[in-house]
Amino acid sequence: MAQHKTTFGGVDILRFLAAAMVMFYHYCFWVWAFPDGVSARSTGGIPAHPEMAFVGSGWVGVQVFFVISGFVIAFSAENSTPLKFFEARVRRLAPAVWVCAPVSAIVLLLVGLSWPTDAVVRLARTALFVPFEPWVDSVYWTLGIEIAFYAIVWILLRLGRFNLMEAVAVVIGLVSTLFWCLYFAFGWTDLAETRWLQLTLVHHGAFFAVGVLLWLMRFKAVTVPRLGFCALFLAGGVLQIVSSVDVHSIKVEAAMPYAPPIIVFLAAVALMAWSLRLDLSWRGWRRIGLMTYPLYLIHDVVGAAMLGALIRAGVPYLVSIPIVGAAMIAASWLVAAEAEPRIRLLLDHTLFRYRLKAA
Repeated sequence: MAQHKTTFGGVDILRFLAAAMVMFYHYCFWVWAFPDGVSARSTGGIPAHPEMAFVGSGWVGVQVFFVISGFVIAFSAENSTPLKFFEARVRRLAPAVWVCAPVSAIVLLLVGLSWPTDAVVRLARTALFVPFEPWVDSVYWTLGIEIAFYAIVWILLRLGRFNLMEAVAVVIGLVSTLFWCLYFAFGWTDLAETRWLQLTLVHHGAFFAVGVLLWLMRFKAVTVPRLGFCALFLAGGVLQIVSSVDVHSIKVEAAMPYAPPIIVFLAAVALMAWSLRLDLSWRGWRRIGLMTYPLYLIHDVVGAAMLGALIRAGVPYLVSIPIVGAAMIAASWLVAAEAEPRIRLLLDHTLFRYRLKAA
C-alpha cells in the first residue's frame, strides 16, 4: 500500500485521548486550582475540589500532541511538494481556528472577560496565527510551536533536501535535550516559559524529534542510532515535563507530583509505537482524529463558561463535568464534520483556485 494512503487508527485514538486529557484536566482541576487562569475566570468561580487533584497531570496531553505531530508531519511531507505541503497545513489549521475562535471571543464578551475592542483584537490575532499573546484563549499557545516545526519541514521541501529530515530532527532533539540538561544544572528557572525559546523549538523540540524517529523506524528501518536518539530525546522530554510540573506547582501554590505526567507521557509514546504495527483502518478512527483539533480549541473558554453556568443553575460539579465534556465533543464533531469541510471548499475556490485550475 502506498504510504500516502496509509492510515493510523491508533494514532487517531491516542490523539483524541490526549485532547480529552487536556479537557478534563481543565474542568476537573485547573478551573479551581488556578483562579487567575482564563478557565477559572470563565466559570465565574468554582470552590476547590481537592478530591479531583488526581487529574492534575492531564496537561501532558500537549506533549503527546507534539510527538504525534512529529510523526504525522514527517509522514505526510515525504512525498509532498512545498506548495502542496503549505496548502495542506493551511487547510488543516485555519478552518477550525476560524470557526472556534469567534465562538470563544463571543463567550469572553458574555462572561465579562473582554470588551468589544479587546475581543476584536484578540480574535484578529488568533485568526491570523500571531504567535504571541493575546489570543481569544490561552490554548492557542501551542499553534505557534506547531507552525515553527512545519516551517522547518517546508524549508527542507523547498530546498529539495527532505532527505535531511532525520539529521535536522536529531539536531532539534539534541538542542532541546541539551537545553533542559543545562536548565537544571544551572537553575535557569527564568527561562521556563520564554516564548522565543518555545517558538524556536528549544523547549519542545525533543518531542517532535521523537515523532520523526518513530516515523523513520516505522517506514525505513529500526537501527541502533535511531533507538539511541529516541531514548535520549525521551529523556529530554521528561526533563521538560519536570520543568512544567515546577511551573504548575508555582501557579497553584502546591507541590505537584512528578511521576504521574512522566508515566502517562512514556506510556502514551509506547502505545503509539505499538499501535503503528496494528491494522486499525476503520474510517471512524480518522473522524475521531479530526475531531481532536477543534475539541482542543473550543473546550477551554467555551466549556468552562458552560460548566460555571450549570453549577450556578444548581447542577452538581461532578455531574456538570461529563455533561460539558459530552457537549464539547459533540461540538467538535460538528466543526470537523460540517464547518471545516465547507471552509476548506471555500479555500479551494479562492486562495488555492489558481493551482487547481493549473492542475
